[in-house]
Amino acid sequence: MRRRSLTSLIVVLAIGLSPSRVDAQASTSARRDSIVTFVRSYVDAANRADVHASMEMMSRSPSVSSVALGSITRGWESVRAQADSAAGSEGQFKVSLGSMDVTLLGTSAALVVTAASIWVETEDGPVQLRGALTLVVERVAGVWKVLHEHLSVPLPEG
Repeated sequence: MRRRSLTSLIVVLAIGLSPSRVDAQASTSARRDSIVTFVRSYVDAANRADVHASMEMMSRSPSVSSVALGSITRGWESVRAQADSAAGSEGQFKVSLGSMDVTLLGTSAALVVTAASIWVETEDGPVQLRGALTLVVERVAGVWKVLHEHLSVPLPEG
């Protein structure tokens, strides 16, 4: 009886620490790290009001979409037109991200959810808004791209 328990324990440990499982965990961790790095680059481009860089990070899929403050924009050309309206506004806003929750959706897609602080310059001075950013990213030809983005902030009181 004792021998069977010891053998079972060894088998369970061997399966749990098998090279293929360790490799899979390392691969998952590397994928998450690459997604976090990509998202930070995407937000950095937005903070610089670099429309070209931002749009290079956006998927060209017909189903690409952007949602912000209750407005839905669909299609790459429409998202680009919306982004063009921000051209030349560097320094007018800044987005800062909290920790990111990355949920892998298979091997070539992921859901990213993070808290976001947005500083906006107004006539009365800077205003800070706290909200959330959600992205769905997909891997296209070995590169991460934004398939869907959603930025939300609470409505002002009153």
